Amino acid sequence: MDLEVRLKREGLRVASLTKRIISMSIDDFLVSLIIFLAFIDSFSQIKTYDEMIVLIDSLFVYVFIAYTLYHWIFVALYGKTIGKMITKIKVVDIKTLSTPSWSSAFVRSLIRNFDEMFLYLGVMYAIFDPFNRAIHDIAGRCVVVEDN
Repeated sequence: MDLEVRLKREGLRVASLTKRIISMSIDDFLVSLIIFLAFIDSFSQIKTYDEMIVLIDSLFVYVFIAYTLYHWIFVALYGKTIGKMITKIKVVDIKTLSTPSWSSAFVRSLIRNFDEMFLYLGVMYAIFDPFNRAIHDIAGRCVVVEDN
């Protein structure tokens, strides 16, 4: 059955791009704050711009893991991150229309992080997708809907 028909039958509305962007911004801020606080001693010792670049570069693996875990765990457990909770939207599996499986949530999270490294080009795809899905949603077989 067509996704549009199933969403309508279940009374689900696709989340707006505006809510998705706000949600992503909140999540990015929260994870960045946690990383900053975790490495505050290192950040407090920075004296030059070059030192900051070297530090940020050295933290890449930690940042990547933190972002992946944050999105993976929250989406697999609750179908939403803190940003999505605030904006009242959630991620659902396109087949079951319920919380994505751990594997789908992991794929979605991993692809989202790679997308973020490439200036959110995969998110731009959502502008053209009829269900406002970014590349990470498609890869994870998910859609983001309003959380009634």
